[in-house]
Amino acid sequence: MGLLSLVLPASFLCFGCGSAPDVEPSPNGAFTFVDGGASVGASRYGFTLPEPLDLDRAQVLRREVEWFPSTALVGYLDLDLPLPSGEELIEKQAEPWSATTSELRLEDAKGDVIFNESAPLGEWIWSGAVGGRTTSLYTIKTCFEPTGEGPFTLVAKVTPAAEGAPSGVLGLRGGGWKLEGEPMPLSALLR
Repeated sequence: MGLLSLVLPASFLCFGCGSAPDVEPSPNGAFTFVDGGASVGASRYGFTLPEPLDLDRAQVLRREVEWFPSTALVGYLDLDLPLPSGEELIEKQAEPWSATTSELRLEDAKGDVIFNESAPLGEWIWSGAVGGRTTSLYTIKTCFEPTGEGPFTLVAKVTPAAEGAPSGVLGLRGGGWKLEGEPMPLSALLR
């Protein structure tokens, strides 16, 4: 399912009120953490791994996350592939490499599993912004509310089916006033 994204310059929305401040990423375990601020409607918080995941070779990757904000998040894989639409999406999901199995698991400090998903890439939900550079893959099982004590461990296991898969970046994201049921803050208009 694709998302329509409309981007307007801040000056259009607030008639020259200035631009949004730069957001500085900070480390969080092996991940880079970004808090986009209170004006972000969805995906306010982002955790990404700095190195891409090679989907053409078998591997198991274990990376630590120190903490999470108290909000709903989703574990995902961003493919280096513009979001296909319509028939093109069906064709991409039928590519031989889309049979590559990706397992994504999140554990708390005690080793208790918060979520665990293992399925061929073609069966994950393919999502993204029209005209975007990446396609985000996730499933209902990779949506979670943080529980337990940190640090947390994200485990990714790749079992390739064919060559030619695009590379991907693992991450977790969520939050924002739209998802948390809060009204749009005035700061969203006055950036």
